[in-house]
Amino acid sequence: MNGDPAQDFRTFFRRLTTGVTLIAVAGESGPAGMTVNSLTPVSLDPPLLLFCAALTSATAKRITVVGSFSVNLLAGDQQDVSMHHAGKPLAAPTWRWKETEGVPWIEGANATFRCRLVAEHPGGDHRILIGQIDDMFGPTTAATPLLYHGGRYARLPYDEPNQATEQRIDELWWTG
Repeated sequence: MNGDPAQDFRTFFRRLTTGVTLIAVAGESGPAGMTVNSLTPVSLDPPLLLFCAALTSATAKRITVVGSFSVNLLAGDQQDVSMHHAGKPLAAPTWRWKETEGVPWIEGANATFRCRLVAEHPGGDHRILIGQIDDMFGPTTAATPLLYHGGRYARLPYDEPNQATEQRIDELWWTG
C-alpha cells in the first residue's frame, strides 16, 4: 500500500470487525481498565481466554502484580466506557463499577468473565496474557454489541436467528 509495513498492517487489520472489550483490574486507588479488541477464546477445559496489551500498558502491568482481572464484553450503549479506557477520559464516569472477590467489573456488559492470570508471553511490542475463567455471568438476553470496524465504532442490531432454519455459530466455532 504505502510501503510502511506497520501502517499497512494497521490499515488491513481495520477491515476485521471485532467486539469491544473492557479489561478491568483492581488499582491502588480504585478500578483501572483498558479497552481491547484482541480477545480470543483459547480452551473449553479448562476455560481460558487471551488478550494482547502493549508493553507500555499500565493496566497489563497491574494485572501481572494483582493476578486477577475481569473481561467485560461491551454492549452497544457502552461506547463511552470504551472511549474512556482507550485514552479519551470523560470528566465523570457514566457507568457503575461492581466488585466480586476483589475483581472489579462494570454493570451492563453483555458478558463478564472473572479471570486469574495463568500465563504471559512476549509478542513483539505487545504481551499476550492468558486468563483462566473462574466465573462468568451476564444478562439472559444479550444487548446489541459494541463493535469496531474501519477505525471506528460500529453497531449491529442483535437479532436471534431462527433456530429451525439456521445453525447457531456456537455449534460451529469450537470445531477447528
